[in-house]
Formats: sequence, structure tokens, C-alpha cells
Amino acid sequence: MKKVPGIQDVAAEAGVSISTVSRVLNHSGNVADNLRRRVYKAVESTGYSANPIASNLKSTKRNQIAVVIPTLRGTYYTDIIKGVSEYFYEKSIMSVVLESGGNMEKESSIIKDLEKQWIDGIILIPGQCGQEESYRKYMESLSHLRKRDTPIPVVLVEADGRNEDLDLVRVDHEAAFYAMAEHLLELGRRKLAYLGDAEDASLVGLALKGIRRAMEEYDCSLSEQLVCMGNSTVLDGYQSMARLLYDGQRPDGVICTNDQVAAGALNACKEQGLLSPKDVAVTGYGGMALSIVTDPPITTMVAPRQQMGTAAAQLLYERIEGNREEPRRIILAAHPAIRCSTMKSAFRRLETMFDD
Repeated sequence: MKKVPGIQDVAAEAGVSISTVSRVLNHSGNVADNLRRRVYKAVESTGYSANPIASNLKSTKRNQIAVVIPTLRGTYYTDIIKGVSEYFYEKSIMSVVLESGGNMEKESSIIKDLEKQWIDGIILIPGQCGQEESYRKYMESLSHLRKRDTPIPVVLVEADGRNEDLDLVRVDHEAAFYAMAEHLLELGRRKLAYLGDAEDASLVGLALKGIRRAMEEYDCSLSEQLVCMGNSTVLDGYQSMARLLYDGQRPDGVICTNDQVAAGALNACKEQGLLSPKDVAVTGYGGMALSIVTDPPITTMVAPRQQMGTAAAQLLYERIEGNREEPRRIILAAHPAIRCSTMKSAFRRLETMFDD
């Protein structure tokens, strides 16, 4: 009978100790990349197959992490997920994506279920940024997730950092929306509108802060009548813009929470016979592919979405591996893509337009 290869055979083939093989296969402890590759190559050449049941009895590790996002319909999140999943694929760790619907109660329930399943770690994009006591307690609870005596680390993405005990990765939203407002103000637009996400959505406050700061520097202000809170879909952008125009509140510049909302706003303007940018200059946020196929193409701030996902994954992996350093804050910059929705003479080469 042919001998079934064991862990000692893998160690001999790779020229490393059995404990090194164990650390590589269980993703526990730091192992140099060259040793890790040798072990994986030896596993393949020997045909070794670990017993997952026996391994799980010895360890709390499941080699599985979860990504919890507000919605699966928001294309903004797809590249964040891509950055996460590609990073963990290289570590032989599975990524599971779950949708909270932007609802705090559902989001909290999902987190509790993940804790019961002994997930190794969680990347969370919160759907809300509540001020009430229940939200504060919920955010605080994220620091105390456990499987046996082992912490389940959580990394926040695109969040307000309410829990300072958790790692955080996000775009500098205040700077991004300040830049969009400043762009419109430099073009001579003074009656600006903001078509935003839900009022309690994460980071809305930072976006408004950036817009208001830019307008104050130009001795003007953002009228509350021109602030429309909704959701983040094309339809919401269309309805919000149509409502402003129907009420006689015609702005000369519109800053939108994302590119989908901006696309909807453009359509509402067209229906009323308004040209962009001649009558109304429209800007988005995110740098989605949608922003280049609209007519006209939408000026936007391109967010480093995949980079956010990769950075969050790396932070989470380090926590899973036992890093106990102080929580880190990684704030990334977005960059502008100026297009024909604000400047008719904007450069139109496709490859410079978006970062998908």
C-alpha cells in the first residue's frame, strides 16, 4: 500500500522544520515569504493533505474572514472587496461578503452571527453614523468579539472612526468634497447644491464640512434648501434634482455623494432643458466607470478603492497573526478627474478618466 504523505514528509521536502510547516498551513505566526513558498511547493509535490477536522479541533482558526458592506448594489464597494479578496487569496484565506442593507440592527445581528461562527476577522463598512447611545454601545462592542479566549479583530473601512480601539481605513472625505466645491467656486459658481446619502450615513458629515469650508472661503454659504438627503442610487439623484428644480431652487453647481447620484441629476437637468455645464455644473464622487459613459462625462473625485481594500486586509491579517500594536488610521487621498460636466473643454481621453 502506498504510504500517505505526512507533515514530516513536507518538512523534509521543503528543508524546514515541522513547526514551520505547521505555522504556514495554519496561518499562525510570521513566516518568511520564501519559506512559505517552499512549504506550499512541497505540499504540492508530496501530495500532502491536512485533516481539516483534526486541525480545527486544535486551533480556533477557520482561515475565513468576512466583509460586511451596506449594499451589494453599490458599485463603489466592488473594488474594495476586490482588494480584500485578492490579498487574502494569497494567504489561502477565504473572504465572505455579507450585506447589511445599511441598517444598524441588521449589521449588529450579522456581527453577532459571525462571532458565533468563530470567523477569524471582520472588515466592516458601516451603513450608519448614528449619534444615539445604542450606536455608541454597538461600536464599542466591536472591540470585544471573541472565539474562546482569542480576539476576533475588526477593521473599519469608510467609517467615521467612532471606536478608536479599531483600525480604520478611509478616504479623506472632507478634503475630497472641499476640492470639488473649490473647483466649482473657481469656475464662478456660487449657488451650490449637495445631493447626499441618508442623513445618518457614515461620512456624510465630513463631506458637508468640506463643502461648507470651501464656500466660506469664497464668502458664500450652502443653503439648507439646497441640501437633499436620500440614498445613493441613480434614481435618488434623479428625484432629488427634479425636486429642487420643481421647487424653483435651481443651483448653478451640484455636488453629489457619488457618481450614480450625479448621473441621475444630469438626467433630471436634461428633462428640464438645462445643459451641463452651461446651466448647471455637476460633480460626482468615486471614479466609477459610469462617470465616463454619461453625456457629458462627469467630473469626479477618484477614490483609491482597491487600495483601501488591500490596506484593510493587511491590517486585519496582522491582527489575526497577533499584532497588538496601537490601532492605526490610514487616511487615503482621492484625486480629481475634471470632465465635461463642469468644463466643456475638459480633456476627454478615456484612459485618464477613471480608475476602475
